[in-house]
Amino acid sequence: MGIVVRQSIKSVIITLVGAVLGAAVLVLSVKFFPKIELGFRDSLIKIALQVSYIGLFGFNFTLLIFGQKYPPGHNARGTFLTITAIAPLLLTLLVSACYFFFKNDLSAIYKNPEDAKMMEQYLILFPMLTLISAAMAWLEGYLQSLHKTALQNFAREILARLVYITLIVLFGFQVISFETFIWLYVITYIIPFLYLLIIAIHTPGLKFEYKANTFSIKEVKEIFRFSGYHMLTVVSSVLILQIDAVLLAPLGTDGFEAVAVYSVATLAIAMLRNPTRVIGIAATPAFTKSYNEGDLKMLKNLFTRSAINMQVIGLGMFVLVFLNLDNIVAIMALIKPGYSQIKLLILILMIGQLADMVTGLNYELIGVTKYYRFNFWIAIVLLVVVILLNFILIKDLGIYGAAWATTIGLVIFNIAKTVFLWRKLKMQPFSTASFKILLAGMVAGVLAWILPFVLNVYIDAMVRSAIFCAVLWITLYKFKVSQELNEVTDNMITKKRFY
Repeated sequence: MGIVVRQSIKSVIITLVGAVLGAAVLVLSVKFFPKIELGFRDSLIKIALQVSYIGLFGFNFTLLIFGQKYPPGHNARGTFLTITAIAPLLLTLLVSACYFFFKNDLSAIYKNPEDAKMMEQYLILFPMLTLISAAMAWLEGYLQSLHKTALQNFAREILARLVYITLIVLFGFQVISFETFIWLYVITYIIPFLYLLIIAIHTPGLKFEYKANTFSIKEVKEIFRFSGYHMLTVVSSVLILQIDAVLLAPLGTDGFEAVAVYSVATLAIAMLRNPTRVIGIAATPAFTKSYNEGDLKMLKNLFTRSAINMQVIGLGMFVLVFLNLDNIVAIMALIKPGYSQIKLLILILMIGQLADMVTGLNYELIGVTKYYRFNFWIAIVLLVVVILLNFILIKDLGIYGAAWATTIGLVIFNIAKTVFLWRKLKMQPFSTASFKILLAGMVAGVLAWILPFVLNVYIDAMVRSAIFCAVLWITLYKFKVSQELNEVTDNMITKKRFY
């Protein structure tokens, strides 16, 4: 668990810094961009990312999980890397061509003429961003397989956002037009890609070769089957989280403008989601190793400890955002009017995200076992449910309907995975520590909530957040709910470092 703890700590720190930069990106974007341009940018990102998952065909997960079988120095490693690189490259080129094949249909689904015009004008950017995103994801999977999660997180969370902030400032001060901005935004994605490539080149075991008969036909089929299931699982799982924003523009009456408001609410949810992602990435190789070695006792220990840490982070971030909802709305009003809907949106979306976090790394654990196909089937079923809910609720409730569709889907999704995991492996994320975490969160939350308003929204947010975090940390330390949290605290006290 040591390397998981170290990589998780580094990744969470990087993610927190990235969250601050993400907040800066959002504030600057809201301030400088009209809603329609901001909504188009977010739609470009989400659509390109979804299509890149299809083209990648799950080979980033194959690198992460199967890569443990072919470590640096293994005779089959070069051939394995070649197969997992060439196949997604060809597939990504193929799916990227579909943008042009269906270009008329893409613009036709948007009710707002301005939305349709923007889709036609910047169509070429979608395949460009898709290709770069797929290449970055492959490199991330490679680095994750070597437990270098902090480095790959730095590329997305910090480096890419620093570049992005620079472009927004240039646009805000009218140095560049929106057309120049959106082109540079896609092109400069090459910078974090090159960073990851340089890191990968300097790691041991990165070589591409093809030796005939290294793998049998059966083994190659298993690699592609495993990759395909994970691709469909990831596409379905991510769509459950993002289909709301994708469908909001064509189904809603406000088009890309509604997406702009929705994107502000999802930033708060990203603060909850990011720790899940980085801890999951760090833990997956350890889950894989324990399962492959048949050490179910260690696997259960890893899952339970990671679930406790997820519950600490999930509940802590949930209460932290809840305490500052009024401050968030007030700050947004100071930046630019017209975003008051975010308060209720954040509340609705947080319910689903909290359900995803407190149930632990159930998706990651199921994904490394022989039951990995379950992730695919349950994701497909839930995706159909979420799409139907979006079609119904967006028409009836507008922007709030999209939020409720996602939250309902996430709650059902995680209940199903938790029940399945218990039935097949007799593992579940809840324990007596879960009750202590809830109690600590309630105590810290109430103390921070009853504080009188302090000077202005900025100072109030900082003071309220600092008091909550301090009380929660101390209470959890005294309760001894998390071995990792206590180790980190003791190291900070005695060694003046995290680990």
